[in-house]
Amino acid sequence: MSDMLILFAKSLVIAFAAAVAAWLPWVLVIGGDADSSLQLFAVAAVGSFAVGLPIALLTYYLAGEQLRQSAVTVFMIANMAGVMLLLVTMVLGQVFGGFVFGVPSLIGANVYAVLGWFWILKPQRDALNV
Repeated sequence: MSDMLILFAKSLVIAFAAAVAAWLPWVLVIGGDADSSLQLFAVAAVGSFAVGLPIALLTYYLAGEQLRQSAVTVFMIANMAGVMLLLVTMVLGQVFGGFVFGVPSLIGANVYAVLGWFWILKPQRDALNV
């Protein structure tokens, strides 16, 4: 039971880190006031927690044993999910939508992959090999 709680807590921290990683380039590009920065972070956090976290948890629970075998599989799945989100935003919002929402979703997907591999999957793989 405690392993599940630790896994869920780590996944919440990873979701927050992905939201920050998706939000940070826009703060640097826009460089506006604090109110607009917080509004952009709210959009990034909703996207990370409402879209990224369920996708990451479902992928882990459905294919956790295969994901622990190699990091390449994790990064391929994350990049395919990010590219799908990029394409959906480009279809719905044309080039501007793809640039505003698609690129940060691709950045967030890669943050999920990197932190998920080094913080969750690799320690589990190392514990099983011992």
